[in-house]
Amino acid sequence: MKKFVQTLVPVVALTTLCTMAHAETTDGKTIAVSAGWAHIMPQGKPQGVQSDSKIAALNNFNRQSGFDLERTNTAEFKIDYLVNDNVSLGVVFGVPPKFDIKGEGKLLAGNLNLDNFSKVGTIKGYNPVLVGKYHFGTVNHKLRPYMGVGIMYAHFSDFQLDGAVTSDVTKKGMSITNVKVKDAVAPVAFMGLDYSLTKDFFLTASVSYVHLNTRASLDIKNLATQATVVHGSTRIEVDPIVTYLGFGYRF
Repeated sequence: MKKFVQTLVPVVALTTLCTMAHAETTDGKTIAVSAGWAHIMPQGKPQGVQSDSKIAALNNFNRQSGFDLERTNTAEFKIDYLVNDNVSLGVVFGVPPKFDIKGEGKLLAGNLNLDNFSKVGTIKGYNPVLVGKYHFGTVNHKLRPYMGVGIMYAHFSDFQLDGAVTSDVTKKGMSITNVKVKDAVAPVAFMGLDYSLTKDFFLTASVSYVHLNTRASLDIKNLATQATVVHGSTRIEVDPIVTYLGFGYRF
């Protein structure tokens, strides 16, 4: 949360200055909202797993193992403050998407083969984005391309371990607990296109890239003694490309 606040302060200050300047669009409209569908395509690859254990055979860094997030879809919403015909500042948010987590490689000295499972679990992502955009042309143009940059605050929660994985580790006398995925702040770059249906309503489409990476950790415990056998950690490279198609209104 501290990172998010540090990022938010300068953006809010910039927005306030622009509002005080009171530069308007040609037609006097200052707000644009849209709702649509986002397709999220993570591009990251497994980054290896660090296993810390008092058991020598389990204490290692396995470069051939790791985790990545699978493609998903969600509803997305955008609110933009139109500073003038060409500049806008806004926020992007949506229904938190649920990601399937895919595992690769072998852990626990080969006792846990992640390749045997279609997924190791699911997790939700809460990913609001603060954006600044430059729109080409004026509000009177029917077709208006734009490009921009932004900052995403990514928060992951509601992790659910897949039942097949739970069953497999239970049979081996172990359990997976304390799964944590860290929050992250990531830069966003995007380009898009608005198509005016009327003076107020428009269609919008965009494609963006988020340079998003985070870290995850978990404990593997012995069911009989409840002692932690292994503390595992890994870097998760997400780096999604996101496409968006929506319907909007200006006022």
